[in-house]
Amino acid sequence: MEAGSLPAPSAPKLLLGLPLGLLAALIAVLLAVTVMFGASPSCGGAESVGALSSKVPKRLVPIYEQAATKYGLGVEGPSILAGINWVETGFGTNLGVSSAEAEGWMQFLPSSWEAFGVDGNGDGTKDPYNPWDAIFAAARLLRASGAPQDWHGAIFSYNHAEWYVAEVLADAHRFAGDGTVEASGGGCAAAANAPNEAVARMVAEAARLSALRPTSEYVWGGSHGASPTPPNGPFDCSSAVSHLLQVGGFGNPTMDTTQLVRWGESGPGRWVTIFVKPYGADAHTFIRFSAGVTPPGERYWGTSGIVARGKGPGWIGEGKFSASYLAGFEMRHPPGL
Repeated sequence: MEAGSLPAPSAPKLLLGLPLGLLAALIAVLLAVTVMFGASPSCGGAESVGALSSKVPKRLVPIYEQAATKYGLGVEGPSILAGINWVETGFGTNLGVSSAEAEGWMQFLPSSWEAFGVDGNGDGTKDPYNPWDAIFAAARLLRASGAPQDWHGAIFSYNHAEWYVAEVLADAHRFAGDGTVEASGGGCAAAANAPNEAVARMVAEAARLSALRPTSEYVWGGSHGASPTPPNGPFDCSSAVSHLLQVGGFGNPTMDTTQLVRWGESGPGRWVTIFVKPYGADAHTFIRFSAGVTPPGERYWGTSGIVARGKGPGWIGEGKFSASYLAGFEMRHPPGL
């Protein structure tokens, strides 16, 4: 379904030989496919788009808005749909079938899709891997579950977990089109200034998980049996760092500190540096983003007993670690970063 999977024309001269009308129609179709399934999502441009902020991929904004309108979800509908889409599949970047056999853009169980699946784009099929169909179906499910009068109950019906409801609502708040940026500096605002897509993805994911820190817990050995890690852990220091690298697209396994100290390239990176102390009772690891990539209050990222003992990963300010403390770590960096 990716645009890149479309067969390429055998030779440019074949296109030049087409009648102008047919050529124009073909170009329009290709552009439409690119908009729907194009480049991987980023945090967007500098301005808000419609009812949603620039943190949401522009190509998905009309889908959320039209689905919310069709099923009467009110002004919060588009941002709630975006929040669910982000939590479930990262705006469609992870379309794998879950262990519970949920699938597609909005991770519907087969039984739920049978009950709520719709043809959102009018092409005659109901496909959970089509963003229009899946997002419209999610809107239909939410409406049937009590939205917009009872958002908590509606979201809980989507996934029966209080942490899930809290996460979706937090993300929906971030995605609402009020043009605001989080007081901490805003991960997507920083991601917009990232030097490349890998760093942008890492910064955006670091911001997402940082928002969950107040309700998350540090779990020693958390997620070390899974590669890639689950999106929300649980994490210890090394599985958190491994997760961020996986989101960046490096294809690495979930590593402990003794493996991280041998992974990647030696020394500090241009944009991303991994600090790792592989052995001993104080073995630890975290990530540093260089100045210009994130603001000073978001210089480091990871779990930290100094900043948030017993909690999951999150941002750590530039002045939290002394030079003598940092000197006890080896520095590595992801290839190319």
